[in-house]
Amino acid sequence: MDSIADTIHVNVEYFTGFEDGEDDVGYAYYVASCQEIVAVTEGRTWSELMHNIHEMIAAHLEGEDSVKLYNLDPNARIIVTMELPENYAEIA
Repeated sequence: MDSIADTIHVNVEYFTGFEDGEDDVGYAYYVASCQEIVAVTEGRTWSELMHNIHEMIAAHLEGEDSVKLYNLDPNARIIVTMELPENYAEIA
């Protein structure tokens, strides 16, 4: 058996909301994804996104045996990584 993971990695992407094509929603937003628990959430503001990430992780782990289901330590730390576009300061 693989060693139990002690970290949940959350990757965040920023979208202007004005991309060409299907992704054009008319407003900027953040999307967060987590491979360890295979989950995705979004938020229009950073604060909303952080709240939604907390709820996403809690919903997936609540009442579950995280070691058995995800090979994940029940007290795993959460690392949020975000890559911003070069012109983020101009568009945010």
